[in-house]
Order: sequence, then C-alpha cells, then structure tokens
Amino acid sequence: MAEVEDISKYYEAWTRTQLDIWREKIERMRIVRTGALHESFASHIAQSEMSATITMRFAQYGIYQALGTGRGYTPGNPGDLEFLDKDYRQTHGLDKPRKVGPAWGGYKTSGKPRKARDWYSKKLYMSVMAMAEDLARIGAENAAHVVCEQLSDVRSAAHK
Repeated sequence: MAEVEDISKYYEAWTRTQLDIWREKIERMRIVRTGALHESFASHIAQSEMSATITMRFAQYGIYQALGTGRGYTPGNPGDLEFLDKDYRQTHGLDKPRKVGPAWGGYKTSGKPRKARDWYSKKLYMSVMAMAEDLARIGAENAAHVVCEQLSDVRSAAHK
C-alpha cells in the first residue's frame, strides 16, 4: 500500500507542478490581459488500483491563444484568411494599434496579426514523457523489492 500512496503523492505533485508551469508560461508570454485564463486552471485525479486519470482544465480561450485563432477563424478554413493579408490590413487600418471593445472600456490592439502562442502542448508533452519514465522507474523499483523479499523468504524457509 505504501507504493500506491507514493504514486498518489507523485501524481498530485506532478499535476500541481504542471499547472504552475502553465501559469508561469502564460505570464511570460503576456497572455494575462483579463486574468481569466490564469485563474481558470483546475485539476482532478481519479485513481483505482490499476490505473489513474489526471484531468486538467482551463478556459477554452487558452486553446485560441495557443493556436493563434479566434474571431474570424472558422473550422475547415484552409488558412487563406483575407484579413491576414498585408495589403488588406493596410487598406482597412488593421495594421495600426486601435481601440477594441466597448466604448467605456476595452483595450488597444498591437496592429499585428495574431500569432500562435503555444503555452501548453510542448511543455505538457515533455512532462508526460518525464512522468512515464519516473513511473517506470518507480514500478521497476517496487518489482525488484517484491522479488528480493520473495527470495529472502525462500532462503529463510530453505535454511529451517
């Protein structure tokens, strides 16, 4: 049972660390205009004797930031978006900083087209691979411990 507790603690620490990495990444990439994405991170670990599922959630807006999409982008578009064309942007004044949002608030755009800001997938992939290696090592150590205990029991029984 101690091994299961160790693995549970590992899952909890891994998940907490991953969420911290994501928060730091979006701060460094300045994806924090409203703070909604930063505050939306949550996780849940469901574990049984033979498996575990780690679920991490965040605001859907985070996917749009990571992919560089949003309003104006439609599913199935082959990528030839008129508003990304340099001449179109100049003609329609999209190449200059401008106010966006309601008259009483909003923010200013940079005037540059959106770019993908991948804040999660590369880090997540590397972290999952590291977790797989760690769990394989933990499993191997536990298996070796069980084999050594069994051999010790067999030797003790043979010497009686």
